[in-house]
Amino acid sequence: MKNSRNARRYAEALYDVAKEHEHEDQIERELLTVRQVFSAPSELVDFLQDPKQWMNRARIIKSTFMTFSSELVKLLLIMVEDHAEQDVPGMVDHYTYLINEKRGVGVGKVYSVTHLTPHQLEDIEAHFAERFGYKRLALQNEIDERVIGGFKVVINNRVYDASLKAKLEDVRRKFVPLYKR
Repeated sequence: MKNSRNARRYAEALYDVAKEHEHEDQIERELLTVRQVFSAPSELVDFLQDPKQWMNRARIIKSTFMTFSSELVKLLLIMVEDHAEQDVPGMVDHYTYLINEKRGVGVGKVYSVTHLTPHQLEDIEAHFAERFGYKRLALQNEIDERVIGGFKVVINNRVYDASLKAKLEDVRRKFVPLYKR
């Protein structure tokens, strides 16, 4: 929990500075690369976490990300100094969430037993955009055989479950007395 809190704090600070300098979109593009570098096991992350390289950390960050915006480089330097390299992917995710909230775009997943067609996915996005309070939704289809039938939509920890499994659970709750559960 602490790591996600730190990641949110870093993302909100970066977002505020980016908004002030009107670099939100540029930093969003740069963060896609940063996520790739810090998500996968890489020599850079191993190097940054090596206590023997303490004095070289800032130089490596500056040289690796020299074409990136100064706001982002400064944040990465702060995160490395705070030993928060593991929080970088979470920070990127939360920054993306903040940008999408500003744009009125909801991002989430649709769980179904089979792959949905593009038309079905568009219909679900159009229907749930208003229901969840967004101008537009960008949903990713994930296969989950536990759904049994129907689908389940998850957007920012909000769930709409139209699956057969949920309906069966509801029927079970209504018909099975409490003492037999």
